Amino acid sequence: MLVALLAITINALCAPLIWRMVPKQAGWLLAIVPAACFIWFATLIPLVAAGDVVTATLAWVPALDVSLTLRLDGLALIFALLITGIGALIVLYAAGYLDDHHHLGRFYAYLLIFMMAMLGLVLADDLIALFVFWELTSVASFLLISYNHENPESRRAALQALLITAGGGLALLAGLVLLGIAGDAWQISQLDAAVVQDSVLFPAIMALVLIGCFTKSAQFPFHLWLPNAMNAPTPVSAYLHSATMVKAGVYLLARLNPTLGGGMTWSTILVVLGATTALLGAILAIRQYDLKRMLAYTTVAVLGQLTMLIGTNTTYGLQAFVLYLVAHSFYKGALFMAVGAIDHSTGTRDLRKLGGLLMVMPVTAFAVGLAAFSNAGLPPFFGFIAKEFKYAGLLQMGSLGLTVTGVMILTNALLVAAAGLIFFKTFAGRKRDFGDHHPHEVSPFLWLGPLLLAVGGFMLGAWNHWPETWLVNTAVQNISSTEISVDLYLWGGLTPAVLASILTLSLGAFFYFKANAVRAFAERLGRASRISGDLLWDLLLGRVFQVAGGVARQFQHGSLRLHMGLMTMVITGSVLAGMIMLGGNPFVTTELTDIRLSGVLGCLLALGGAAGAAFMAGRLALVASLGASGLGLALFYVSVNAPDVALTQLMVETLTVVFLAMVLRRMPMVPASGSKRLQVNAWHAAVAVSFGLAVTLMLMLATSQPLPGDLAEWFLANSLPGGYGSNVVNVILVDFRAVDTLGEIVVVAIAALAAATLLGAGQEPDDKPKGMPEFGSVLIRQGMRPLAAVLLLVSLVVLWRGHNLPGGGFIGGLVAATGFTLMIVTYGRGIQRGLNRITPPTVIAVGLACAIGAGFFGLYHGQDYMQSYWTEVFGVKLGTPLLFDVGVFLTVFGSVMHMLRNLIGRAA
Repeated sequence: MLVALLAITINALCAPLIWRMVPKQAGWLLAIVPAACFIWFATLIPLVAAGDVVTATLAWVPALDVSLTLRLDGLALIFALLITGIGALIVLYAAGYLDDHHHLGRFYAYLLIFMMAMLGLVLADDLIALFVFWELTSVASFLLISYNHENPESRRAALQALLITAGGGLALLAGLVLLGIAGDAWQISQLDAAVVQDSVLFPAIMALVLIGCFTKSAQFPFHLWLPNAMNAPTPVSAYLHSATMVKAGVYLLARLNPTLGGGMTWSTILVVLGATTALLGAILAIRQYDLKRMLAYTTVAVLGQLTMLIGTNTTYGLQAFVLYLVAHSFYKGALFMAVGAIDHSTGTRDLRKLGGLLMVMPVTAFAVGLAAFSNAGLPPFFGFIAKEFKYAGLLQMGSLGLTVTGVMILTNALLVAAAGLIFFKTFAGRKRDFGDHHPHEVSPFLWLGPLLLAVGGFMLGAWNHWPETWLVNTAVQNISSTEISVDLYLWGGLTPAVLASILTLSLGAFFYFKANAVRAFAERLGRASRISGDLLWDLLLGRVFQVAGGVARQFQHGSLRLHMGLMTMVITGSVLAGMIMLGGNPFVTTELTDIRLSGVLGCLLALGGAAGAAFMAGRLALVASLGASGLGLALFYVSVNAPDVALTQLMVETLTVVFLAMVLRRMPMVPASGSKRLQVNAWHAAVAVSFGLAVTLMLMLATSQPLPGDLAEWFLANSLPGGYGSNVVNVILVDFRAVDTLGEIVVVAIAALAAATLLGAGQEPDDKPKGMPEFGSVLIRQGMRPLAAVLLLVSLVVLWRGHNLPGGGFIGGLVAATGFTLMIVTYGRGIQRGLNRITPPTVIAVGLACAIGAGFFGLYHGQDYMQSYWTEVFGVKLGTPLLFDVGVFLTVFGSVMHMLRNLIGRAA
């Protein structure tokens, strides 16, 4: 299962490249992976049907007990087969439908990413992993719905779908977290229904989970996003919003039904809201003339019925859920793809403009006929069995079931009429004039999927013993809290369910022949309610933006000083409040270090520099004051036996002063921004002092706490024997915690690349001749060349000795960068000719390659990634930490030089 997810992900990432290389064959090639996954899942059908469960686990965040736990049972297997099987057909369909689109490769990537997310969702057993895949389906569907982003309607529909489903996702996240807490388990298979339902958190859990599921599966009142999503290309509609994504909500309801279901509240909510959604979707469907929108609203109706069937919790009702789930995926996927083929051939989806296509498009007509008959619930299609079991399940509920059965008869009659309109109005009657379009049978890419799915729906119904034994039985047991005997049949005698079915078909035929009158009545109902979901959505969204704008105007006033003051006061208040809540003496350790003269001088220098920065007006004087404050901190670090930190502080302060001085020299002069009013200055002083106090208290609190599990003693004891180094700080950085350091230097590289772009943007060509120094001084030029050479030599020494003495790659890179910075500042842009031979980005890339490559030596020798590997060369102990440190050196050096080169710019 993990391999299947990984294979589809790699397939998605390679899709644009494959399409660019072989655009005509890309559809077939990209469909191979989901087709292979479908075949693999199909081979597991006998195993799962026998009651076995296939599991796989991959540690994800062990510290938080979060793992990528996958579990394949009967319910997950049905969804996995639908996702991969229909997904492979959709990939082929997209190859024909979007063959001339200039971004088809990107579409393949989005579609396959969604396929991976949906497959991960139905296989996930861990609650947190399930939520991650849940949100990934929302993001992927947003990209697919907005694929035609030049169209404002597509952008609006995508944003609407994202906001509704992602908003529900936040509620679901809260519900899943509470569920894990209440059940004292984070795997769905380990949740105990009795424990969860006895918890005081159960009402909140149920409400939050229902909101998340209802938004995803377009239940009333969240149904409006699904029809609007039909602005997406037809392959998206056929896959996401009929067979997969919209089923995510009902899947989770079914999956959690044994845990959360069984009570009257759960059943009542699902049955009432599901029936309401179904009836509303059917009424809105019959009003449509656009085939895609009609199918979209019938999907809303079916989703409502699926939700309702879960709520019945009856033996026939849960069987009907599984049957209807499969039947709907088959016939609705076929109908959506067939409608796309009709649009592709005739240029229209308007029922009023269609007709007489039976002889022109016979294969498509055959597929639509089979799918429409299954939609209408005619025997011997699988949709007929689903409808019979649905009525039987509702009648098992008693008086409430009778009422809901009446609603469902009306709903399904409208769906029968809609199915008849789709087939007969499109293919029967006289052939219409389609103007410049000449209707013809579409390519196999477009009719293969609809035909296979339509025939599949017929075969599952005609030979229903096979799905009963291999698919339906196990899935029904997975969503029920009790054992259910599954027995599918086409004819079980003259039962109340059969009578309800006959009434449904009769009423549906009446609605079909009176379609205009039914539409007119439905239109009058819509006008009478005077409520439009889209209108309410636009009003709500407009009001949200209005309120957000009003709030933003109160804070986004353009004054950086006010922003900083408010932020610091909030931080200060939060810290002081936290200290008060801790009560007593929060400082555990009262032991202080010895007072040394260097430490006192360093503190005085730091304090003096800060005071100078507060009172000096000139910008360069301000930079010098801040540099002095930083040097004071470096001296303080020396006094507390932290030479590595002191060296780093010294180099950082030196480079900071140089960079700030060069930036400020290029900026225009601006008047002083300080206020002359005593009250304002007093406020600024209060903010500064209170923030300093808050930071001091936080540092005192953090440093006074003992390290967990004698961590410091462990590093001290294992640094030399385990890491072959006596400089504990460097051993931690390049050996014990090398993966963390790798992440940090990657961040440094990304930040440097971004900062260099900003520093080089908008610079006007300089009139100075090439080679003119930034600071013209003969004395400086004569003294800096040997000093820079010394610094470069020192940087290499610092790098080499860093494992046993103060130093290391980070400090060495800063020292080397300082030397080159002095050379550039002294000799101007002419010195950059040396940098043009090996550009700083190349140095950064080589550094990252060294750091990343150092980790593979451990893998090669059967160890973990980034675990150090040591060997002796001519009696000298060498290991991968040195290679890693060289990577750190080059990354830091290249980052500084890249920013400096862009800052200096180029001569005119």
